[in-house]
Amino acid sequence: MSGPVIILEFEPSAKDRSFDTGAYVRPMINRVKSSDSVAGLCQTAARQVRALTGFDRVMVYKFHPDDSGEVIAEACRAGMEPFLGLRYPASDIPKQARELYRRSLLRIISDVDDKVSPVIPTVNPNGEPLDLSMSCLRAVSPIHLEYLRNMGVRASMSISILRRGKLWGLISCHHDAPRTLTYDVRSAAELFGQLFSFVLDQFETELA
Repeated sequence: MSGPVIILEFEPSAKDRSFDTGAYVRPMINRVKSSDSVAGLCQTAARQVRALTGFDRVMVYKFHPDDSGEVIAEACRAGMEPFLGLRYPASDIPKQARELYRRSLLRIISDVDDKVSPVIPTVNPNGEPLDLSMSCLRAVSPIHLEYLRNMGVRASMSISILRRGKLWGLISCHHDAPRTLTYDVRSAAELFGQLFSFVLDQFETELA
């Protein structure tokens, strides 16, 4: 639902429908729970998401009180330059984008060079622009696409990490070639993100 409008999204379905999301995610979370530090939790999460999705690089990106970000965990393909420990200014992810990450827990760009299709008509029946904020298939900002191209990234995915309703950080995935994930794998990644957020909140609460 987008206001008074129902949006239907269609994509090719996977041939193998035997994928059990819950059964796949449960051992992933159990491995995360075995960690004894926030850094350990995040490093295990990065490895688990990379194993699930097959992305070349998976990072856990934490926001600091000044809204700057830091890569605190990373799992990547052999031979890739590490990003672990890099810091990014708050302007790297604008407030509007942060709010979208808070509302929509998973965002994916399968190919930065994919063809963009216009929305027809440009307004809904009430004469207002169509809000595609929660749409999985919506295009993203051309500026962000250029940013990814400059980094040599052809596909990306982000999973939001929320703590008590606020954006704590992101699990950010990069691939150097176009990469399309099935709905089942995306659902598993989103479920993992929700459960990981819960485990992280519990762990940080116990440390406080």
